[in-house]
Amino acid sequence: MPDKALLREILDAQLEMVCRFTADGTILFVNRAYAASIGHAPDELTGRNLWVYVTEEDHTHVSQMLDQLTPAAPELTIENRFETAQGPRWVLWRNHALAFDDAGRWCEAQSTGIDITERKQLEEQLELLVGELNHRVKNTLMVVQAMAHQTFRGTDLPAQPVATFNNRLTALSGAHDALSRTSWTGATMAEIVRQGLLICGTGDMRLDIGGPEVLLPSNATVSLVMVLHELATNAMKYGALSTMVGKVSIKWAVEPHADGTGTVTIDWQESGGPEVVKPTRRGFGSRLVSDAVPRQLGGSVLLDYAPTGLHCRISVPGATCVAE
Repeated sequence: MPDKALLREILDAQLEMVCRFTADGTILFVNRAYAASIGHAPDELTGRNLWVYVTEEDHTHVSQMLDQLTPAAPELTIENRFETAQGPRWVLWRNHALAFDDAGRWCEAQSTGIDITERKQLEEQLELLVGELNHRVKNTLMVVQAMAHQTFRGTDLPAQPVATFNNRLTALSGAHDALSRTSWTGATMAEIVRQGLLICGTGDMRLDIGGPEVLLPSNATVSLVMVLHELATNAMKYGALSTMVGKVSIKWAVEPHADGTGTVTIDWQESGGPEVVKPTRRGFGSRLVSDAVPRQLGGSVLLDYAPTGLHCRISVPGATCVAE
């Protein structure tokens, strides 16, 4: 078995901070990097309490996280502020419970930490920038809507085209809101469907919606919200939602891929509405539905104008399945 001096030399040579402690926070051992960050020699910290060096605002969070250590799950990662000789620093700690009592509560653990202050500062700056971008885009959409209202007010142009334009802007704004809440990392399929069907109103019993929890990337979020909005608008004007007895089923499923992503397939099925007649011309909405997904997302769209009800099947790659 290696002697204690050699083990100490090995631990002191590490750039990461190492601290072994008991459940009440009593420090049993620290390496040179840990002690140097506080401005003490390693031996001076033995017997002291590590909670002195955890920023007070983070005490509750760190304590709750450490309470999750169990014999079945003895490791976890915590990010918290650490009181150093230069002031508070953000540190990422890898915690490992080493001993447990008869009740399964940990009684001794060891933490290895690295300074992530610069990373946290960059994350905060990015969050501020994204927030400012979201604010500016939201304002821009509102300005465009106001311009449309002022431009076409009092003209001979029918009101419906202006309303359609504003509804599309509202759907685009809804997609933007969904992405804003996740810092533009994407949105769940359920949220995409919700935003795309806002034009139908909330609680419409004619809608049957369901599918597994799955995440779509940001580019897919915007395109799918707009496509679903156009399908809903068409259904309200000419399809199943133009009557009180019509129904629309929106269901989705995911085919997983080996790389952890998957292809989500959305089935839009209308029933109970007027007899469907295939359109003789392609307007903006029709082109958006049929072209946006293949061109922008590398997916596919199949439209079936069956007399009993429109069926649209949309397949989009790049989905991330969420474990239950």
